[in-house]
Amino acid sequence: MKSKPVLHQSALTLVAGMVLSLLVTSSLPAQVDQRQPGPNPAGAAPQAQQLPPALQNILEKWEKESGKINKLEGKHMKIWYDDVFCVEKWSEGYFYYEKPDKGRIDITGKKIPKNAKPGKVNPKNGKPYTLQPGENEIWICDGNRIFNIDEDEKAYEVYPIPLDRRGANIMEGPLPFLFGMPAKTAKERYFLQLIQNTPQQIVIAVKPRRKSDAANYQEAKVLLDPNTFLPGAVQLIHPGGNQSTVYRFDKVEVNKARGLITGWFDKDPFVPDLDGFQLQGKVVAQAGDGQAQKPAPRQQAGPIQQATFKVPNMLGHDYKTAQATLKKMGLNTKVYPGDPAKEPKLIYHVYQQVPVPGSDAKKGQTIHLKLYVDPSKAQN
Repeated sequence: MKSKPVLHQSALTLVAGMVLSLLVTSSLPAQVDQRQPGPNPAGAAPQAQQLPPALQNILEKWEKESGKINKLEGKHMKIWYDDVFCVEKWSEGYFYYEKPDKGRIDITGKKIPKNAKPGKVNPKNGKPYTLQPGENEIWICDGNRIFNIDEDEKAYEVYPIPLDRRGANIMEGPLPFLFGMPAKTAKERYFLQLIQNTPQQIVIAVKPRRKSDAANYQEAKVLLDPNTFLPGAVQLIHPGGNQSTVYRFDKVEVNKARGLITGWFDKDPFVPDLDGFQLQGKVVAQAGDGQAQKPAPRQQAGPIQQATFKVPNMLGHDYKTAQATLKKMGLNTKVYPGDPAKEPKLIYHVYQQVPVPGSDAKKGQTIHLKLYVDPSKAQN
């Protein structure tokens, strides 16, 4: 399995990017002007970039059209380049997105045809890159967790999604420009440059302002279809500039009641089948909520410790929202009347919880919540 930092970065990149479509062509233009300023220093207040009218208009149309998408599915081809070792890996598979935050991408190493030619050559000696099949893996986002399933090693890892990143707030992830985010937000968060604007395609170069975004990618290029405003291409240049990933997609279906997805899966595509797979790494989230199958225990191994949640922070939430969120994660709740609320808006909101936020909790464990109460009723 990949190391945790790269794994988590890849999960968010693949799933979040897929969540409004990752479509790629090999004809992406050259890199954006390197004279643009780098990411903002920590704590610096972002100032919205002044864009040419054409780019401003494109962002507004993109935002509008993206809001119409509820489901998205199709086939993809992924090409990964390593410019240090001159290796090019090909993969293919399927992807599926369901609004607001569910996604799946199946990646299978592609068998290299006998006469296949790589897309790059070594500029130092003119020799073509070495072609190899990519890894076999599956990424699934069920709205609460991200699963990375390694088909070759029969292993998987699970990462919880913070509460404030779920649902529509997923645009706060590392690749929100693929969501058709609000034009104003895009200008504050990225350096944007219109590379190409023709009746056939629109290409926008994107560089991050935030250091948190720059840790995930150095630069991205997005190719849009001028008619649908679906991303027709995405190229990601990784930090350091020595590796990059290109995605190509085919047979894309939007808002289809019965699309390609019905032919791929007999069950819910967002519930991973983990039968025979071993949970790897530090346990940071429950592997399933009663739906996902548990991994089969290994022979000659000690008992497998039950996977645990990191208890989410319910402080400040109303008790109904807190109960619903914890129940969905497989946790029980018990509420207690607490101090009188000093403001009406705090009545029946959580101000104390045990175990404290961030603690480990097993499925079925009870989370105790203390609420502010209505002062008028507390006096009676």
